[in-house]
Amino acid sequence: MKTIKLFLILLFTTSISAQGVVDITYFDIPADKVGDFIQTHKQFMDISLTDERKVEGQWVYRHWYGSGHSVVVETYFASAADAVNDDPWAGFREAWTSGNDERKKTLEALGTKYASYLGNHTDEIRNYDFENNFVSKPDVNWDTNFVLVVGNYNTKSGDWNKLGQAYMDWQTRPGVEKGLQLGGGYTSHFSGSGYDVRFFSGYANLVDFAKSITTDSVATEGGGAAFWAEVAGEHEDQIYIHVGHIIDGKFDLAGPNSEE
Repeated sequence: MKTIKLFLILLFTTSISAQGVVDITYFDIPADKVGDFIQTHKQFMDISLTDERKVEGQWVYRHWYGSGHSVVVETYFASAADAVNDDPWAGFREAWTSGNDERKKTLEALGTKYASYLGNHTDEIRNYDFENNFVSKPDVNWDTNFVLVVGNYNTKSGDWNKLGQAYMDWQTRPGVEKGLQLGGGYTSHFSGSGYDVRFFSGYANLVDFAKSITTDSVATEGGGAAFWAEVAGEHEDQIYIHVGHIIDGKFDLAGPNSEE
């Protein structure tokens, strides 16, 4: 998989060099194991996040509605090369090497447990441009269990930005400026098995999301026509709940006093 990704990077370097990427990993974990995975992921990340890694951010979500994967891990990098060359186990190995016997046993147990969750997953790399393809309300507190609504679409014309901006003008910008939406935007496909365009919208809670698409909708009147004219085939919608993200080099569980 990494060989294929590296080939794509070398082939398309000139087109992605000014863009950041997000490496999205989709986990199929039984519902009763999701809480344990999240705690284990935090422990692993707090050890593996060394200065050598070029991770610029990571956000983790658990599934709430739709036919999607039970956990989604989104890891952000400045370039696709950084994503491909990232070795999350390097810092873990360093910690094991420098530890005493008791520490090594603890790390071995943690590593074995974390690895047991990695067998059933898929991943993709997507381009992002938060300067042009993302908007949010000012001073949002993202350290909560906010709701993330995701919509995946393919395009008729192949112009991903045309589709993306049509949706931003129709739903995202008015939703953030005048409605209940905290923020939102879109990413475009780079490698792996994914849709052309992935829209994401954040809401404080499920009630606000429900209101935003019913009684409190502020979508641009008639704006849907330009968007749907660009959509090809079926699309997919999912609802997730934010469970944690990286803050100051550590994985922070969402919510107040949830560092441990």
